[in-house]
Amino acid sequence: MSLPLAILAGGLATRLRPLTEKIPKSLVEVAGKPFIVWQIELLRRNGVAHLVLCLGYLGGQVQAELGDGSRWGMQVDYIFDGPRLLGTGGALRRALPRLGEAFFVLYGDSYLDCDYAAVESAFRASGKLGLMTVFRNANLWDRSNVIFENGRIQCYDKKNLVPEMKHIDYGLGVLQASALVRYPADRALDLATVYQDLLAQDQLAGYEVSQRFYEIGSPAGLQETRDYIKERSMQSYTEKHLAEASQIISQLDVGAIEQMVEHLVSMRQRGGRLFFLGVGGSAANCSHAVNDFRKIAGIEAYAPTDNVSELTARTNDEGWASVFVEWLKVSHLNDRDMLFIFSVGGGNVEKNISPNLVLALQYAKQIGASVVGVLGRDGGYTAQVADACVIVPTVNPETVTPHAEAFQAVVWHLIVSHPALKAAPTKWESVR
Repeated sequence: MSLPLAILAGGLATRLRPLTEKIPKSLVEVAGKPFIVWQIELLRRNGVAHLVLCLGYLGGQVQAELGDGSRWGMQVDYIFDGPRLLGTGGALRRALPRLGEAFFVLYGDSYLDCDYAAVESAFRASGKLGLMTVFRNANLWDRSNVIFENGRIQCYDKKNLVPEMKHIDYGLGVLQASALVRYPADRALDLATVYQDLLAQDQLAGYEVSQRFYEIGSPAGLQETRDYIKERSMQSYTEKHLAEASQIISQLDVGAIEQMVEHLVSMRQRGGRLFFLGVGGSAANCSHAVNDFRKIAGIEAYAPTDNVSELTARTNDEGWASVFVEWLKVSHLNDRDMLFIFSVGGGNVEKNISPNLVLALQYAKQIGASVVGVLGRDGGYTAQVADACVIVPTVNPETVTPHAEAFQAVVWHLIVSHPALKAAPTKWESVR
């Protein structure tokens, strides 16, 4: 997904006291973790990469807990109410410079396990300034406050409830920034007022979700949410791993893959060679990829890690950091050639992570060779200098390495079978 998401987490949480006398609601423990960590993990699995937290009461504790969000492969920014509480709408109004032209908005006490990509698609298709998700609640889990008929919101009112209201504001919305700039800055404003004004102007779309909401705004809601998340967390590792893989596939950058194919076609046309570099499990992927690019794509390809004798001799005599760059020099790497990097971290000299990749990349750029790669996390140094690269999205910070190395294989097999590169039939596809 491309939209950032704002979390409204500035309330005083009086209904949860004494739990929230010394900590904000976002940090209340749920199944062994602060609640907001469960929110972040859910959002990351749904493709959200940029969060803006609108904080008030004890908000500094939330910032200290989450930092910049890098452990989840996300960017997390913080906006504070200041001495005067701004309300949910006022907090959003203040956060607009960090949110861009359009964004999701989510209440800080809500756990909404729905299809965020589908919500974004519905918003874009609507052409309206805002979208509210609704759920057919029928007063079961809270008082219903929406009349939703024939795919349209007919009425929304949190105070004046009528029997015709069968749906409820689910807690997830999408807004254009222009829906908020009409209101004065630094003034108290309720998000409900924004929604009602949009509805009056026929600028509020509705999207119905089928999965019930969970919330921690009350003791009863907190217990229900704890039970639900605990049950979900007991899901088998295999189920979770495969679910994460499915999420990664849906988030892969198709444009970046096509760009890599274009660079590889150009390199083959100019008679260049392809050098695969990787360490650990990525080195094994390099060996397999060398075979596929030579045999299927007709590209002269090599991997220095295939020559164990030279690799270990250079490591022993010259040091680990220089093994790749010295091998490339002897191989007469030139400006017609290309480096193809497989790496989880992409190399980082300051953290002493794969310095051999960094030195090889610096040499390649110096002589004009091109660089592509399939990488994990943020791509490290490789992503900074590559002509094209695919970064495997982080959907779970605990499984970055297995997914990154697995999707290296997914991407290169896609590339060698791409009609623009495939030059020879593969065995089983040719058997009739």
